[in-house]
Amino acid sequence: MNKSISYSTIRLFFACFLLVFFSACKKQKDLTQQEPLKERSATYLLKRYERNKLDYGWVGMKLDVELRSLGESQGFKANIRMRKDSCVWISISPALGIEVFRVLITPDSLKYISKIPDNKYYYTGRFEDINEVAKVGLDFDMLQDLLIGNAIGLEKDEGKFRSNIDGQLYQLTSRYKRKVRRMVGVDDRKLDPNDTIIVNPNDPKYQRSVRKADEDDIIVSRYWLDPNSFKLIKSVFNDLINQRTLEINYSGFKTEEEILYPSNCIIDIRNVGQQQQIEFEITRIALNKAYDIPFEIPDDFERKEKINEEKERQ
Repeated sequence: MNKSISYSTIRLFFACFLLVFFSACKKQKDLTQQEPLKERSATYLLKRYERNKLDYGWVGMKLDVELRSLGESQGFKANIRMRKDSCVWISISPALGIEVFRVLITPDSLKYISKIPDNKYYYTGRFEDINEVAKVGLDFDMLQDLLIGNAIGLEKDEGKFRSNIDGQLYQLTSRYKRKVRRMVGVDDRKLDPNDTIIVNPNDPKYQRSVRKADEDDIIVSRYWLDPNSFKLIKSVFNDLINQRTLEINYSGFKTEEEILYPSNCIIDIRNVGQQQQIEFEITRIALNKAYDIPFEIPDDFERKEKINEEKERQ
């Protein structure tokens, strides 16, 4: 595996939950809450979250991004334009501001262009190609929720979650299925909010459960909500099959035109023996302003047949 962070890493970054995350909401009270929180049911928390999650037609944002992996770091700028249920457009540039990649994602397609000198090419394929490379199970709606900071997988069915209080935040945890209890060894009713979920892949119970399970059954999801706005502050997803954890933290909340958003975000992806991190700062945002979505493939650009063709040659 190439240990340097190359432009191909940046190209695949958005497919691996590593491009950018954005959260915005209506103006709210200060996030600090000193008095003890009241116990709230999962039904109550889910209804308040649904009422206050971001609804939009268009979103535009500019970001300063830094990737950290294998002891190396790479900074770049990203410009994102997104229309709900329609498209996600991404332009990626290094610090000097010269565009090196342009990406266009729709509900059923993925296209991108590399403008790097001596490595100019384009790719056109299916949305599912993102999942094949990133080894995730995203659909287009989930991708858009991910990019704007709406919770992924936080369904309205309160029967699928348990509520908790963690310090000055509310927490929702997905209820375990029986096979997950056998694998984890801890009942979800006895799980503390910040417990690390660990399984032993050599345990025969784990191996039997994995063989019989769908991937969605073996993901434990936890969400931390602000007690005033009921907006998402933190998410943790434990993928027990692939032994992978995704953690997303938001901070530095600011108000722009009566929209509250986190100006900073840190995302950690932890595999066995490996960790990747992205930190970004939102430098500009705009909601419900229609944008052009320019995407034209130059005639002299070479076509790549595989999304990871360059990666396989490295």
